[in-house]
Amino acid sequence: MNQYCRYCAFCFEAESGYRCSDHPKGKQPNWSGEQIKRKNHCKNFALSDLGDVITGKQYHPRNNTKEYNSQQLSFLEGNEK
Repeated sequence: MNQYCRYCAFCFEAESGYRCSDHPKGKQPNWSGEQIKRKNHCKNFALSDLGDVITGKQYHPRNNTKEYNSQQLSFLEGNEK
């Protein structure tokens, strides 16, 4: 699962941007709306039940399934003798 600050339970809106109440370094940095939309690798990430901080929409991961061409498989099988 990809992590985004905007879907974290610790992210909240402040007067000058967005902040993290459980930042690992103990500080509460100010982030813009664009910065909280980027992927992160925070160890304290917790998925929020309320959804996105900006819109309120829930997180839905993308379905990344690859479809294989059956003609490629039959081409390899046709060379066997």
